[in-house]
Amino acid sequence: MVIESPTMKFSIVPVIFTIAVLCSVSVQAQGLSAQDRSLLNALESLDALENTVGNADLVLAEPLFQLAEEYRRQGRFANAHATLDRGMQIVRIHGGLYVRDQIPYIEKKIENFADWNDWESAREQMEHLLWLHRKKSEQIDAPLLEDLMQLAAFHVRGISEDDTEFQAYHFRRASATNWLSVAAAERLWGRTDERLIPMIYSLVQQYHLQTVAVRRGGSTGYKLRQIVPGSDWVRERSEMQDYFYQTGMRLLQQIEEIYEAEEPPNAEALAMTRLYQADWQVMFYERELALESYGMAFNGLLEAGVSREVADSYFSSATLLPETEFYDSLSDALASRHVNPQLSELELQTEAGQALVESALYFAEWSPTFPYARSPFSHSAGNPQDGNFGLFTFHITGVSEISALLSRKRREGFGELVDVTVLKPHAAFAKNENEMRKRLESLAIRPPLVDGLPRDTSAALVYHPASVRSSNMP
Repeated sequence: MVIESPTMKFSIVPVIFTIAVLCSVSVQAQGLSAQDRSLLNALESLDALENTVGNADLVLAEPLFQLAEEYRRQGRFANAHATLDRGMQIVRIHGGLYVRDQIPYIEKKIENFADWNDWESAREQMEHLLWLHRKKSEQIDAPLLEDLMQLAAFHVRGISEDDTEFQAYHFRRASATNWLSVAAAERLWGRTDERLIPMIYSLVQQYHLQTVAVRRGGSTGYKLRQIVPGSDWVRERSEMQDYFYQTGMRLLQQIEEIYEAEEPPNAEALAMTRLYQADWQVMFYERELALESYGMAFNGLLEAGVSREVADSYFSSATLLPETEFYDSLSDALASRHVNPQLSELELQTEAGQALVESALYFAEWSPTFPYARSPFSHSAGNPQDGNFGLFTFHITGVSEISALLSRKRREGFGELVDVTVLKPHAAFAKNENEMRKRLESLAIRPPLVDGLPRDTSAALVYHPASVRSSNMP
């Protein structure tokens, strides 16, 4: 008898028993679901293979891995764990205790434990995997870099899904592992190789999430400010935010150096990097610097040969920050934009209101434990027709609102939300309007740009609270 329990870490699920159960109904296979038929086929293939080669041959490792994935898709996590254990033991028998071929099985175990909501076991496996990478990797190569980035991604997932007391732990581990991958990549490829850019931008995203945590305060924010984890020595919030800002800018400048090192330098990619730097400055309220950076980015794009039509199309609407990926061309950034959610069921009284909805921004909170940020894994627009969303309109200030900016007499700057109106309230905010406004005001928005200058505009926002969404990695 198999009990599907998150605390059962080393369940032994006889594959032969499972085969017998399913094969007993194989004559009724026509009535099985597609998932059950797929599992039955996998089990029968494995049984036939074992009859040919025995139960410990290396050729069984891959079928066992695929069988574990079938179990995991069906939510049979104990079966998946036991199957992965068996496959990993076969790999170790034939290759040794620390052979790299076992790593996919450990990664799948982590994913299985996370889906099972057994984060204690997932953390144990992640620590073991980090130790393997640091102590037992015989060489730096592309598979090692991929494995390190995958481990960092598991920790980012843990920020939103593990118990909140472990959020700071996952933040630190994700960052440390990501830095390790960048350092290894620089040794393998050199500091100016374009393949570093996704790794570098992943760190930028992580520092943004840490900034959100520190600004929110609470236990996680406090732990991230500790000079030594677990100590009472903490940095001031302003000091930590300055550290995050400076680190993010240095990372974006490294991306800039990569494009400058090309022969000839990639002018459009350099301008896009300047755009990301301007966005970063907006997120840290360095709006005077951002104003200059936006102008340089816009002019740089035109000088690089980007048509004004494409530039105007991209910059004609407001954009939620940060971008979830780094794009080295404006056309790629424009193509990545998803069609806004359809809100046809919403009845608005004015044509102007309907026009706002058709070009609405969309923000879906990451998770109930980290609601002030959107998922770094997903571009999904969700399905607002399920009714689980709030709808707001507001005014976004532009450069016309900061005529005294250069004289430094007014420091509010552009990209601020004013005149917020609730068109469709959400139950999550019904009893706490201040919380709703606090969440809206925490959003960072790039206003429309005209000739590189931010312009004020009116906009609508579809807002999905985290309680109605899943934070799983895709």
